[in-house]
Amino acid sequence: MKNLFNRFRILVHPLCLFSVVGVLTLALIYCHAYVPRVVKVKQVVPFLHATHTDADKVNMPCQGCHIGAERGAGAGMPPVSVCLDCHRHVLADDTRLLPVHAAANMDSPIYTGEPLVWKLSTPLPAHVHFHHSRHAQAGISCAECHPSPDALVQHTMSSCLDCHRKHALPTDCDACHH
Repeated sequence: MKNLFNRFRILVHPLCLFSVVGVLTLALIYCHAYVPRVVKVKQVVPFLHATHTDADKVNMPCQGCHIGAERGAGAGMPPVSVCLDCHRHVLADDTRLLPVHAAANMDSPIYTGEPLVWKLSTPLPAHVHFHHSRHAQAGISCAECHPSPDALVQHTMSSCLDCHRKHALPTDCDACHH
């Protein structure tokens, strides 16, 4: 009987360990694949969307800078010259805007002409094709996908499908995966 118990213990111990590792691995995969994460993105210029878009401040629409959002697949970034339309006069001496002046203000003594390189705030996997204008034309506001535009939002397949179901949009795979 003792011999049988030892064989059982030798067999059960690795199975328990394997089961625990398996459950932890599945939990990690679920959290990575299905839970949207928000991470602050440090840009080359400390830009705050709220300063520009809040109704009690500048009150610019998102499309004021992201002109591709209503017409194309990508929202796009404006040329730095668009920033200078205001910032040549508003906060012109603010040191946080030195990269803007260096990139586009030919009248500035620090002008280099080097373009600013912005970081994507909502990167998607290569196999996912998101089309901004389709969503804009469906009446989906920017804030539904970008609740915090100054932070990196990593959408998941689950979060996208939830939104598609909420708005009665197609959920077939080839709607987004080409």
